[in-house]
Amino acid sequence: MSVMNRPTTQKMEACKGGEVEMTIKRMIELLDIEHECMLRKSHDDCNRNCADCDLVQDDDELHEMYTNVISLLKEQEPKQVIGIADSIEGMEVGYCPSCNKGIVNKKIDETKFCKFCGQKVKWDG
Repeated sequence: MSVMNRPTTQKMEACKGGEVEMTIKRMIELLDIEHECMLRKSHDDCNRNCADCDLVQDDDELHEMYTNVISLLKEQEPKQVIGIADSIEGMEVGYCPSCNKGIVNKKIDETKFCKFCGQKVKWDG
């Protein structure tokens, strides 16, 4: 299950603490605005007077957006499961390298994401 398809589709939950952060929809809106700003600058459609610009955004909100986007992208980089051990009936058990919660891998249908924090995981060395 990808991060975008988790049960909390429009909300990103912090791995540590579980508090609800900025919505994915809002992050995309802010990225679109930043992209438009960059396009204006590259086409000389920008007077460089940010205080009067219709695209100017709140610095704290932009910081939160970039932090969340970076976190979401890091979740997509597979990390090795910690402490893999064989369990009954051919299943493996281990711990998520990001949130340290126990996860189970049914070898028939390999678990690719931590169900608790969404981190992409790999079971082999």
